[in-house]
Amino acid sequence: MAKEPPYVIVHGGVHKTATSYVQSILQRNANKMRKQGVHYIHHRDTRKDYTYPCQLNGYQKLGLKYRTKVSDKELEKVAKKFFNKIKAKPGERIILSDENLPGHCGQCVRSGELYNRREMLVPIFANHIIYPVTEVHIAIRNYADFFASAYVEFLRSASGEHIMSDTVMKRAVLSSLPSWLPYLQLLQKSFPKARLVIWRHEQFRALSSTVIGNLIGPGLDAAKLSSPKATNDRPSASHRAVQEILARAERIGGEAAIAQRVEIQDAFPRSPLYPGYDPWTADERDHLVRTYEKDILKIRSQMDLTFLEP
Repeated sequence: MAKEPPYVIVHGGVHKTATSYVQSILQRNANKMRKQGVHYIHHRDTRKDYTYPCQLNGYQKLGLKYRTKVSDKELEKVAKKFFNKIKAKPGERIILSDENLPGHCGQCVRSGELYNRREMLVPIFANHIIYPVTEVHIAIRNYADFFASAYVEFLRSASGEHIMSDTVMKRAVLSSLPSWLPYLQLLQKSFPKARLVIWRHEQFRALSSTVIGNLIGPGLDAAKLSSPKATNDRPSASHRAVQEILARAERIGGEAAIAQRVEIQDAFPRSPLYPGYDPWTADERDHLVRTYEKDILKIRSQMDLTFLEP
């Protein structure tokens, strides 16, 4: 009789939906969980040893010029090595978490779409997991806040020569209007035997214990997991700080402005005096939020999935 495979759960983010918080709890409790047969793979290891090779394979298929290339045969070897290293026993739980599964924040900002390379990247990630995937968990966020946060993340990692104004991003987003529905449908198609579990980022505070409990499974109590240490390594940028970076880019060039971004953010920290970054007019924000609410209704009515509610 064939051995029972490990029980694989994929937590796919997305970006800017408290994914780092979830990952920090799982990582802080990884040793305790492993003793109970729940293997959380550190997201940095997942990204470096699995997601990134999958993406390089996809970029090669898209004809993009990356120095490192990963062929199909090479990716098969990489995947086997990655999963065999976990040493999960039959029936034990493997949790993979990486918000980069469909791509990067910068790709959203530049295209105005929700991960414009997802059709290539998601199936490659899914198809090279050597065990059946049983569950896929993902948060979604309203479009106005998602793209605002994605733009801040883009500035945090962009090189000066590739800096792009938020006006260009806004025009791209509003011209096509994003939708989570096609992305969720792609996840179901790519993981056809998995149960899809989603929640709204706006409700995460009320759902955090449920989300983590669903990931770790019934054998562990989410309430008894150690909380991550409080850190403020990556505070959200204020609107004033982002505008100052863009103004300096106009005056002294993108590279010089980006080199000063830490100094600028320290000078204009997010606070009651300097509210968070928001590039949208009131009408634009209302339009994007209404679109999001309509899409929520479509997702509920058109898809077979588990939608978490407080």
